[in-house]
Amino acid sequence: METVKNLSSNINPLTQMAEAASDLVEPKPQGIFAQFRNNKIVSGSKDFLESNSLVAKVVFILLVLILFIYLLRIMIIILHTLFGPVKNPILIDGIINGKKSVVISQDPKLAGSKPILRSDNQYGGIEFTYSTWLMIEDDNFHSFRPGQKKHIFHKGSEGINSTDDSARGMAYPNNSPGVYLHESKNELIIVMNTFENIKEEVVVPDIPIHKWINLIIRLENRNLDVYINGTIVARHELTSVPKQNYGNIYVNQGGGFSGLISALRYYNRAITTTEIQDIIASGPNMSSNQTLSIFPPYLSMRWFLGNN
Repeated sequence: METVKNLSSNINPLTQMAEAASDLVEPKPQGIFAQFRNNKIVSGSKDFLESNSLVAKVVFILLVLILFIYLLRIMIIILHTLFGPVKNPILIDGIINGKKSVVISQDPKLAGSKPILRSDNQYGGIEFTYSTWLMIEDDNFHSFRPGQKKHIFHKGSEGINSTDDSARGMAYPNNSPGVYLHESKNELIIVMNTFENIKEEVVVPDIPIHKWINLIIRLENRNLDVYINGTIVARHELTSVPKQNYGNIYVNQGGGFSGLISALRYYNRAITTTEIQDIIASGPNMSSNQTLSIFPPYLSMRWFLGNN
């Protein structure tokens, strides 16, 4: 009996040593994923616990990928905001003389260019807005460039027509839009290209002279609205879809007009009436020349009183 007891006492330490060696050879899993296959924390068979650990790893990797994509999109938005084209650029900041020719390049590779984004095509179709301030100084429209329309600005073709009597002084063929003064009276002519008609015109008569007026051209789908000093004075339904172009913006070409232009701005959407009123309240940008402060008040009240 004593011999058996001695053998038993010798076996127990050997068993303990074997278990310790087994722990060294096969270390117990550590970390958060090990908890998914620890039967003390999660109950189930060994295969089930191993599958739980695999699922946890896959879910973790997916969460990391989703977070990475989300942060990447945020960085792209920030970089586009800092270095991308402006949605609503100010094309002319301050006042320039109506006879001073200006070309605003749309080539982003050129220094000083101001590329404009094409229309923000909403559910209702193409949308954009142009806003500018004008002071027309010529009482006698025949005295300056007689027989020709006076160019204010347009987006499109480079050349000015000098042969066709009905369109002398106008850019041809691309106007998207184009703004001109009538050759012999104080009328504004707004020209817009469509896919079916190369030249659709909206005429705004009796434009005040020697006063600052705000002109807003607002396109929404096929409706072309013209505002003077915040009041809609013309609405024209285009015959077909408006035709945009990638041409430069030309200001005061072919001699321009007798007067001043200020704060020409583009919006790639149809602005709201509240935004229009904010533009009127801000007035023209007089910053380019302090001596221009001697000019009369910038807003012509005749448009509100009906005495044109």
